[in-house]
Amino acid sequence: MYDLFYNYLLVNHKAVLPGLGSFSIENVPAKLDFVTQSLSAPAQKIVFNANHSVIDKQFFFYLSKELKVSEQEAGNQLNQFAQKVKDNALNGGIELPGIGSLQKSSADEVYFVPKHNILSVLPNINLRHSIASGANLVDLYDAGNARIIKQSENAPPETKIETTDKEDYWWVYAIILAVMGLGALLYYYI
Repeated sequence: MYDLFYNYLLVNHKAVLPGLGSFSIENVPAKLDFVTQSLSAPAQKIVFNANHSVIDKQFFFYLSKELKVSEQEAGNQLNQFAQKVKDNALNGGIELPGIGSLQKSSADEVYFVPKHNILSVLPNINLRHSIASGANLVDLYDAGNARIIKQSENAPPETKIETTDKEDYWWVYAIILAVMGLGALLYYYI
């Protein structure tokens, strides 16, 4: 039953264990820290919400199809699985492979400890000591005209990155769209 739960969570980014709570996969965007001059990669994290255990009928349909039983029987098996997970979590904790572990808190509630710390999977990029970090971060995110930033490896460190104005080719796209529109009109009327 756990394999089906895990597969459903990975595909749908949300799975509910009735009476226990819901697991969801959330996106963590990339972060640029100007103070420490570091860049962290975008990632995904698994979040457990003990207060949310609304029944997911799609999950029952998925289980009934995979187990080749009725939806009611699939619901019963899911409830038994959820109760077993909850009992194990309250009696010393349970490891959910690939997700994390559920453990009992001091208030006799279930809390979640993710298996992977997102920060340890993809380390931050230190822009201060990187080869391509000779530019000032404010110059990289200038709100002015569009700019292309090029790096020259033979240049001294103080002139490592040079900026040039971006050439504008909007008129090429306008001509292509006009020709396509004229072709569509000719095709329709001829």
